[in-house]
Amino acid sequence: MSELGEVKRKVAEFEAMGDEEKAIAELEKAIQDFPEEGSLFNKLGDLYIKTNRKANALTIYEKGARVFKEETYYPNAIALCKKILRLSKEQVGVYALLGELHKELDQRGEAANYFLEFAERKMKEDDLESALNAYNTIKELVPGNPKILETISAIYEKVGKKEKGAELLKEAHAIESKRGKLREAIEAEGTIEVEEKVEEKTTGAKIEEEKEEFEEDLDIDEIVSPEIAELLKDDSRSAIEEEVVTEESLEELSEIDKTIELGKLYQNLGSEEEAIDCFRSAAEEAWKIKDYDTALTLNKKIAGLRPFDLKSRQHMVEIAKIKDDKELLINSMLDLAESLNRRDAKSEAKDLYKRILKIDPENATANEMFAAFGQPKDFVDLGEVLRTELAGEKKPDSLYSIEELISQFRREVFESVGEGDFHSRYDLGVAYKGMGLYQEAIEEFEIAAKDGELKFKALEMIGSCFLERGKIEDAIKVLNEGLKITNHPQREYFGIHFLLGNCYEKKNKMKEALQCYYNAYKIDKTVPELTKKVSKFTAILKKKLKMTKAGKLQKKKPDLKSVSTTRKVKTKKSKITYL
Repeated sequence: MSELGEVKRKVAEFEAMGDEEKAIAELEKAIQDFPEEGSLFNKLGDLYIKTNRKANALTIYEKGARVFKEETYYPNAIALCKKILRLSKEQVGVYALLGELHKELDQRGEAANYFLEFAERKMKEDDLESALNAYNTIKELVPGNPKILETISAIYEKVGKKEKGAELLKEAHAIESKRGKLREAIEAEGTIEVEEKVEEKTTGAKIEEEKEEFEEDLDIDEIVSPEIAELLKDDSRSAIEEEVVTEESLEELSEIDKTIELGKLYQNLGSEEEAIDCFRSAAEEAWKIKDYDTALTLNKKIAGLRPFDLKSRQHMVEIAKIKDDKELLINSMLDLAESLNRRDAKSEAKDLYKRILKIDPENATANEMFAAFGQPKDFVDLGEVLRTELAGEKKPDSLYSIEELISQFRREVFESVGEGDFHSRYDLGVAYKGMGLYQEAIEEFEIAAKDGELKFKALEMIGSCFLERGKIEDAIKVLNEGLKITNHPQREYFGIHFLLGNCYEKKNKMKEALQCYYNAYKIDKTVPELTKKVSKFTAILKKKLKMTKAGKLQKKKPDLKSVSTTRKVKTKKSKITYL
């Protein structure tokens, strides 16, 4: 049996010679010898595609994905599943596999999305058992959520499983009861804290009142003239009226602050749903009194806790319009479009990216994402979700059809699910990039970039993906954005400088390329390829400079014959003019 490295070398040689059949034969043997090496399945699948064997590719990619899963290389397994869905959306089992893989990475939103897709397809096949099992798995992704339990209960009722439905409803009511008691305790604690603060303020006010009591016996008329006294009385009334208005305003704001503090308390106790309810309520009150900064901060907080929540992102867009803040508007629209896209609301996301490009035609993210919608998708479009979520109250469960209940369930899941670990998003982006899935990689790196610690690395990877796709201007823009982040060790900037050098080299901008390569060289002088590039571009620019100087000298050097003729002509003209 050959060594793995030897196998890979042979395959590379056969490919270089253009002999795909021998490369395929070598790999077909190798996956028998190395059944736990997922990369071999990936390469074999790619060669099957190259030789127009789609069915073989689908089979081998799925086997490879399951090998990667067994070896706990979850991002690589997901990347292979994505390749499968690019070839065919009808591989129903792959949706369940993707759900399991994202669940392992704690990417609950994506996990829920794929399980929902799997369940809906199973419903269409009349495979109720598989669909209901998927719904129960989704329930585990958002534990302790009574709304989701109630909707699953209603689905069970509709398909004739009343006992299980009643059991789930009982569980939902128990959670509601427990939450109610917790809510009462927290609100009581919050009230005590507020009362203590009010008491502190009141104590200070009482001291002031006691000081004033000594002077209350004196009438103002006894101190100043009657005319001035009357004027002061009018001023006093105005001051009292203004004070009342201010107190009312402060009281209103303090209610908002009280609700925010209550939300923070819920959050610290791990009751995220109640915390979000408090933040949403406070944001609505802030909106009513036109305190847009507070409303924006609260909606950002909700959006951070709920990556699939559309309401908070829609409100951020509206606030940006009111504030006439172009940068905020673009960022808010990008965030909303990303959430729609992650929920598979493709048509709505595409329309939003199109609107962004009208405001900012050079926006790299919007351009990339809009271009990605060129190929039609077979996913269920959830564009209606945004309108539904902003519309208001829901009907009683008994009035819903099974399709409406499933749609409601999907919506409630996305409203409740959190983001998970940003590092796993970065790792998934790396896996996508390694398998040539650059669009998917960019999407993952953009999510990872929301984490302050990962933003720098994520921007470098996005720039690298743009460069691989030949989108040089977008790559330069993103990489320069990365250079603006200044809180990293100098050695970490090597990659960005080197990639920028590649970009300018492809644009044939030798001077800029040399500058970037030189910046990278100053960080690390041990990279042979970089040393060659610095020497190469230095020589090119020296030669160019030499030629330029020679050209200038040629222009300055006088043509004696021409000068002599010119002088004669000038002299002749002079004589004629004189005559």
